[in-house]
Amino acid sequence: MFVKDPGSLRRRRMEKGLTQQQLAALVGTTQQYISLLESGKDRDCSDRVTSRLCRWLEVDRDDYFEGTRRTVTGARRT
Repeated sequence: MFVKDPGSLRRRRMEKGLTQQQLAALVGTTQQYISLLESGKDRDCSDRVTSRLCRWLEVDRDDYFEGTRRTVTGARRT
């Protein structure tokens, strides 16, 4: 899933009265990763992280995320 508007994640976290560190602990990730998502430096989230962010921020997934997660595929065997 891709973050639609990184700033909206930050605003919502702040509305909920959470620090990046607190949200990271709730979601099961690091403060640095939350910072990357909020700054737009990393906009790609796993389904697990997306679901947990939505749950703790009490937001609808479609309002904050779009698409599917990018995957890296290996070389094809011939």
